[in-house]
Amino acid sequence: MITELKSIPDIWKRMPSEMHARRFLEGAIWSTSRHCPHCGSVASSALRGRTFRPRLYQCRDCRLQFTVTTVTPMHGTKLDLRIWICAMFLVLTSSKGISSVVMARLLGVNQKTAWKMGHAIREMMDDRNAELLPLEDIVEVDEAFVGGAPKS
Repeated sequence: MITELKSIPDIWKRMPSEMHARRFLEGAIWSTSRHCPHCGSVASSALRGRTFRPRLYQCRDCRLQFTVTTVTPMHGTKLDLRIWICAMFLVLTSSKGISSVVMARLLGVNQKTAWKMGHAIREMMDDRNAELLPLEDIVEVDEAFVGGAPKS
C-alpha cells in the first residue's frame, strides 16, 4: 500500500482530500484489524452521528475514543494529513536524509515545522522501544574489531 506511492504528485492524486489520507493511514496502520492504541483491544465500534468526527472509534473494553492518529505525533496536528504523508515519503525515500530547510520548501511549511515533523517521523521509525527477542538456535558471529586497529 505505502510502496504504491511513487512521487508527491502521486500522493496528492491518490488522496484528493484529508479523508482519503485518513483512510490510507487506517489501511497502513490497521492492515489486519483495528485496535485500540490505549489497551490494544480489537473490540471497537465506529461512532456515528452529527456530533461525532468522522473516522472516530470507541474501544468496547476501556471505553476510550481514538482515531488512527491517536498516540502518534500526528495527533492533534493542524496540518493536513497529506502533508504528513508527503513528509514521510520524503524522509523514507531520500538516500542520505533530507534537511528541514529543503523539506520546508517542498512541503510549503516553515523550517521549524519541517524540523519537528522530521524528528517525529524518525522517532516513529525508531525500533529501540520494540521488545528485543533473544537469539535462538545456532548463532554465527564473524570477527569484530572494537577500538583501534586489528593486531596480527
